[in-house]
Amino acid sequence: MPQRKKPRPEADVKREDARAKLREHYSEKAVDHMLRPRNMGPLRRPDGHARTESGHGETVEFFLQLDGERISACAFWTDGCAATLASASAATELARDSLLAKVPAVVTAERILAELDGLPEGNVHCAHLVAAAFREAAADARSQKADPWKKLYRKT
Repeated sequence: MPQRKKPRPEADVKREDARAKLREHYSEKAVDHMLRPRNMGPLRRPDGHARTESGHGETVEFFLQLDGERISACAFWTDGCAATLASASAATELARDSLLAKVPAVVTAERILAELDGLPEGNVHCAHLVAAAFREAAADARSQKADPWKKLYRKT
């Protein structure tokens, strides 16, 4: 039976150093979402999908699955910064089990910022980008419900 490699102490020190540097700028909740993002990765055959790009070169993509009018699953993908990653992760937590019609009130930049205990001023735009992308995915889900045949031709 092969032996498991023991974690290298220097790797643990580097990991803790990185966490400490993040904590200098971000709240504990934001760091947690950055290091352990929730619901990251695409969903197969989503009922709603949107991809948004910012003026800063970041892309955020959301995938929604519905059970009737309720969001049963949501996921994201981003190539953005750590604040965008944390914002998208928090947005999926806020939206899960919400009614599709309530998304504009549930997933807002203000609620994302509150969920993360704030972001530095230079990163607030990340929460706005994420909220806009999520609203677009919800709008797409409403459109797909109105014309379900379109889902057959979707590329995602």
